[in-house]
Amino acid sequence: MLIDTNVWSELSRPNPDPNVAEWVRANFDSCLLSAIVLGEIQYGIALAEGTRRIELSGFLNDLVQRLGGEVLAFDNAAALTWGNLRARLKQSGKLFGERDMLIAAQALSLGIPVVTRNKSEMALSGASIINPWQP
Repeated sequence: MLIDTNVWSELSRPNPDPNVAEWVRANFDSCLLSAIVLGEIQYGIALAEGTRRIELSGFLNDLVQRLGGEVLAFDNAAALTWGNLRARLKQSGKLFGERDMLIAAQALSLGIPVVTRNKSEMALSGASIINPWQP
């Protein structure tokens, strides 16, 4: 399952939503970290200041280590899927956030669900959605 940035971000909070924390604990072995999401998290770290930056850096390092250092590259299949998805959504007038489209395309190319809170946007892509905020 491809985990969206908002899920990992929730877990980096001092008091994450208990439904999200439990869902990730129960499904961690099936969780994948996209290179797109890695970049989004790093962007947040780069903008953070002081102790929050240190905390977020530690969170990301721990996460990558727990995932065995594996980060899912955005490959040719994902790129082609994104191109087709973006064209379809543009023609229908339903474009949404570019990075979210990249994440959706990556999941679609692999035939796996996206775990996210952005159900309304991601659903436009046709990707299967899991919302861990809802028990």
